Formats: sequence, structure tokens, C-alpha cells
Amino acid sequence: MTAAEPAELRPKRVAVSFSEREHAALQEMAVRERIPLAKAVLRIVRGHLATGRPAPAPTGEPTGESASASPGWLPPIEQAKYAEWARNRAAAVHLLLDRYPDELAGLPDDWHRVAAVREQLWALSWWRDLLDSGTYDDPRMELAFAASLGDFARYLRERRRPGARRRD
Repeated sequence: MTAAEPAELRPKRVAVSFSEREHAALQEMAVRERIPLAKAVLRIVRGHLATGRPAPAPTGEPTGESASASPGWLPPIEQAKYAEWARNRAAAVHLLLDRYPDELAGLPDDWHRVAAVREQLWALSWWRDLLDSGTYDDPRMELAFAASLGDFARYLRERRRPGARRRD
């Protein structure tokens, strides 16, 4: 959106307060759906506005999922979900390599064997997926991604430098 657009087209902001239990339930929903907390709240509000019916209040009762769930860029704890996760991450990493060949030129062939390298690569690929899906509508997220990608590229170059101390 630009400043030249009419005010009625610009998004409006609202501050909302929740009880501890409601906040915990919303947090759990966001973790379960792997979306930011604000997006979880927005889904509930938009659902209510679309149907005209009030959304059920979050109970705040733990389901146990958030305690056993791992972040989306890391392998799932549940073995049954691993194959699908591995396929998705492999595809996302390949897309990242195709999209940023110069930045990732220092990636070692055995990157998947070095935890510090593979987990950063998985996190960057996850973040890129979120940006490409429109999860974030703040350009600062794109700039932060670019800065993190640059940091990772420098880390990879440093690892390859002759005489660099490696612990893997």
C-alpha cells in the first residue's frame, strides 16, 4: 500500500487483550498451524466476520501438541511425519540453492552432515517459504531475510577459508 491510496483501503490496526488461558490457546493454535500469533487471531476474526457467528472462545486447555511439536524447519519428533517433512525441506533447500546461487556458493557438499550448517539452511528455506506464501506483509521481513542470508554466506565463506578452525 502506498501513502497515495485512499485511507479506506489501508489496513487498520486494533489492540486486543486476552486472558492468560485465551492467550495460551491462541499460542498453541499458532504453533500447531505454524503461523504467527497475529495471523491466528486474524483467522478467527475473519471467520467470524464471514459467517456472522461468534467464534468459540479459546479454552486455553493444553492439548499436548505444542509440547511435542518441533519448529517447522526442524525434523518432526513423530517418525510418521518425517518422510513428508524431509521431502518438503529437500525441495525448499533446492529452490533456495537455485534462487541464491552466489550467496550459497560456499555450501559444502556434505552440508547435511554438519548440524550448524544444515539447521541454518533449513531455517532459511522455511523463512523463504513463509515470505513467498505472503505470511508476512512487512517488507522489513524481506530485508531481515536478506541480511540473515548474507550472514550465512559469510559464515560459509569463513568455514572454507584455509586454516579456519572447524569442529565438525
